[in-house]
Amino acid sequence: MPSEATVLSDAGKDERKTHLRTLRFSESLARSLVKEAADEGTTVNALANSILGGYFDWDKKAREFGFISLHKSIFMRLIEELDDETLARIGREVLTATWKEMAEFWLQDSSPEKILEVLNMRSKINPARLRTRITKEEDTYTIVLRHDFGPKWSIVEKGALQELVRKSFLVEPRISVGELVVTARFKALRGIRPAERKSNG
Repeated sequence: MPSEATVLSDAGKDERKTHLRTLRFSESLARSLVKEAADEGTTVNALANSILGGYFDWDKKAREFGFISLHKSIFMRLIEELDDETLARIGREVLTATWKEMAEFWLQDSSPEKILEVLNMRSKINPARLRTRITKEEDTYTIVLRHDFGPKWSIVEKGALQELVRKSFLVEPRISVGELVVTARFKALRGIRPAERKSNG
């Protein structure tokens, strides 16, 4: 019987539970909520939940961690000015370290599993531009990072994913790269933690 792949998600167990609470809005804010909900084809309740969820799931955390907003055209121009080796080095040295620091800061744990949880959280930045899908089938992981920043950013994410898997799981991943997607596949070591394998040489 074939095994089933598990999708690793950062969704909380209590997301399906609800709590009734009355909130008072200004008239202008109430009108804006109604209009936006109608434009989005959803309800005011669903829109309010989405806005508040985005604030607590990402916006508040990002501000505390030190993220800044940058217009896409400026960001694209900046990375277009860099050569491929510099971009790969930024991925290996900067982006991977940032993922680890995010896990330490938000989750108080930079274990491989928690770093993967941080990767799942990146979808909350801008779901239209950044998406993550992580699956695990037995000991084999597949990490798919989608973005909207062109082939130059794929170079950065490739370098980051390679370094993450090498340092955290101590194996060499198989990487495939497209203009807007980077995929890493690897088989985790069974029955031994990365730190134990490193200490044993």
